[in-house]
Amino acid sequence: MKTFFYVSFGILGTYWSIQHSLVTTIITYGVIDTLGFVCCFGHPLVTAVELFPNKKGFVTGLVASGFAVTPLFMNSVQTFLVNPNNLQPASDGYFYNDEIIESVPALFLIMASITGGILLIGLLMYEELPQELKQEETVSTELTCMRKTSRHSCIKESSTNTLDSRTTINIEKLSTSLDETPANSIADDEQPYRNKVPELRVTPAEALKMKEFYLLSIVCMCSYYPFTFVSVFYKTYGQTFIGDDTFLSIVGSVAGAVHALSRVTVGLIQDKISYKLTTLFLLGIKTVLLFTMVATSLEGKVMYMICICGLSFTFSLAFVCIPAAVAEVFGSKYTAEILGMVYFTSTASFFLWALFIHRIISSLGWFATFCVTATVSFTGILVTILFPETQQTQPVIPRTFDKNIEGISYVTFEH
Repeated sequence: MKTFFYVSFGILGTYWSIQHSLVTTIITYGVIDTLGFVCCFGHPLVTAVELFPNKKGFVTGLVASGFAVTPLFMNSVQTFLVNPNNLQPASDGYFYNDEIIESVPALFLIMASITGGILLIGLLMYEELPQELKQEETVSTELTCMRKTSRHSCIKESSTNTLDSRTTINIEKLSTSLDETPANSIADDEQPYRNKVPELRVTPAEALKMKEFYLLSIVCMCSYYPFTFVSVFYKTYGQTFIGDDTFLSIVGSVAGAVHALSRVTVGLIQDKISYKLTTLFLLGIKTVLLFTMVATSLEGKVMYMICICGLSFTFSLAFVCIPAAVAEVFGSKYTAEILGMVYFTSTASFFLWALFIHRIISSLGWFATFCVTATVSFTGILVTILFPETQQTQPVIPRTFDKNIEGISYVTFEH
């Protein structure tokens, strides 16, 4: 319920704060509302990943697509309420008309009602994954993982007759025992599996000691900043050469639909290939489009819409690829906490970015602004290259293998 309170109060309080000062508006709409978003985004993703552990990317994209659908109808509703007569902005792309400015505070009352109602319905329907089902899913997934990765990773090292100091596995006994005993029979016959499920559980404190956490945080920052920049300024930039506010609202709605579909599509792609390749693909497209975005002012409306929709397709990186990668690398037990830590490092820098970008736009113009944003995206490509190609969970078993494998722990191998 804290999510319902934060989001609703943040938007509702902006009705009052926007009429008083910029500082109070930042607190209500920038801090409180964002805090509510962080609270409601993580736990549904964790539940979905636990229900479908072998399709982390797809279910993450499916759940996250609900967030992306919002602009599909909210852009048109907001424009209809604030600018029903399709008045034109000033030459700098901003509105100074008293009729528009006076209608903005009431918009937050309507947004708070709609958002609060949707959240309340979702909270009433939301259920945590039953513990028994969680254990059964984990048993099946972990045993399948053990079959595939144990033989592949360990036999590869057997020619040297020595493994990593963290890994002590009798290869032949492990492979033979896993092949001879079906996963369902072990789950039924061996009670230790049900009472003590072998599971990868990297705690937030342990995650801080892993390089993957910092690589994911930097990539998230390099992806989330362009998303925020384009979401906020796409209309402002478009109004510098397109004198049709209704058309720009339609562009936002179409881009929202593309964004929603891309989350599911990107999730499927990541399940088929890998986080690293998917991220490089999306960041590459984003970087090229941002560097060439300024040319849309010469080509007109159609090229502008194509470019905005193309950028919207790449925005799923921060909301699908990153959460799925966190669950894959660190396990689903503490996904919400670790994902929150990753997002915090990204959102904490936005206060500085807002001031920085405002100065660039006012002093150097749009071309320099797009170049800076594209450079941030390109930095994400360089960081992604350092990320391990694949992450596999490798069971560590005592030297004397036993069917009662209560003592299994896990380490991560990089290939």
